[in-house]
Amino acid sequence: MERGNVQTAIWMCRTEPDTITQTRDSFAEFDATGEAKAAGLLRRQLFSYHDLLIQASDVTDADDVTVPAPRDSLEAEATLFYRWDGEPTAPGQPLHSTVIVNRMDPAVIPKVSALFAELDATDFPHHMGTRRRQLFSLDGVYFHLQDFTTSDGYALIDQAWKEADPRFIKICRELEPLVKVYDPTSWRSTADQVATRVYRWEAPA
Repeated sequence: MERGNVQTAIWMCRTEPDTITQTRDSFAEFDATGEAKAAGLLRRQLFSYHDLLIQASDVTDADDVTVPAPRDSLEAEATLFYRWDGEPTAPGQPLHSTVIVNRMDPAVIPKVSALFAELDATDFPHHMGTRRRQLFSLDGVYFHLQDFTTSDGYALIDQAWKEADPRFIKICRELEPLVKVYDPTSWRSTADQVATRVYRWEAPA
């Protein structure tokens, strides 16, 4: 997927674990019809996280983002509040998203944006392998979407922890009072903040 003039929309709905397979199959059936590609959808990914089903959809750049999807599959669209684009990918090189989910008071959005702008102005994202970063907010839920050329983005995030780059450690510490874990009762490590990808579709070239 070439990322020039592309917008991402994040949609969220509450769900039960036993409905995820049915929802995934509904999206797969819909996307196979060709309607998604005809409407300008370039990539669709579904992620599950606790009681949430998260849809990340890349569409051709437009004033009004429309995300073609099965009826009644979408509930609420998150607001994009920060975006950084890194090095362009090679033609035909796939991108895979990793979604980190937390809680955040919308009042701290300017502070969070400033912290990431400071980090992304360095070469750290390139060193880590991040190709695009986007931050979204909806009803007190925070979505941190990173695009990588590898399907296991968390492995790159985990490697950053192991390398302990001072810039990475600094932003993690500064974000701690601003961005809270989604479910403190089940949190054990940073891996618990990463949503599980349950579906991925990309428009054929």
